[in-house]
Amino acid sequence: MDTHTLNSGIKSAIDEISQVKKEEATLLKYKSEKPLPLEKFYLEVFNDIKELSFYYRAPSEVKIIGAKDLVGIKSFFKESQYKGIKYVDLSCSFDLRKQRNTYLLDALHKMLKSRPLGVLDVSVEKGIVSITLRLYGT
Repeated sequence: MDTHTLNSGIKSAIDEISQVKKEEATLLKYKSEKPLPLEKFYLEVFNDIKELSFYYRAPSEVKIIGAKDLVGIKSFFKESQYKGIKYVDLSCSFDLRKQRNTYLLDALHKMLKSRPLGVLDVSVEKGIVSITLRLYGT
């Protein structure tokens, strides 16, 4: 066995250990939380976002990526990398063209930061903020 093969094996093992530690740190954040059914969590996030956008008078749209309506949303739930946990991806957009400030985004961040979800993408185009979220649940 040459040293190059040995070194690449060691580097690969270090990368894998790093990935496991990163996943563990992510899960520890929710260790004491009771798992929330994904369907219920989706509706909770949907309602909270709609309520927030109504409060700030900013038109919004929240939908499951790929879904045409809310019938049978469970078919869009996918198995995550975490054992026993599923996920669903949401697309949220806010029309901020008539907003003078960004309080809506601050409030949204505070509302979502302690929940089991990830922000996959954020983009701004012509005053429309689009956010892709990944929700996790059972």
